[in-house]
Amino acid sequence: MRFIDALCPPSLLYLLYSVVHVGLDLSQGLFATAAIKTVMGLAGVVVLDTLCGIELGVVSWAIITTPFLMMALATSISLGLGIDRMVSKAVKEGFQGHLTGDNLKNRDVLVTQLKQQDALPISTASSY
Repeated sequence: MRFIDALCPPSLLYLLYSVVHVGLDLSQGLFATAAIKTVMGLAGVVVLDTLCGIELGVVSWAIITTPFLMMALATSISLGLGIDRMVSKAVKEGFQGHLTGDNLKNRDVLVTQLKQQDALPISTASSY
């Protein structure tokens, strides 16, 4: 455990992050993905610890925090603009009671209406 005790905080945080992702992949049976993530995770830990070792801890922290900050920013923008409400409203209004399994004409009308409302597409490969 001396290896873990000697790690700087950014590399320790990245190691924990990698272990969680590898554990999730293993629990789902994605062994090849888990192996690739293990190799990449260990490489990332070594790089981050090396940066700390040559007095570039600030760069190491920037590498770690950037994805978290970007995700927080994207979530804030999405919630602030009400994108989720807009899409869910379009889905509820557009698909309630209008579609039947064999009525393709209604599907085309609803897709056209959704495009006119500037709504994001629900899926590009779904069948109604």
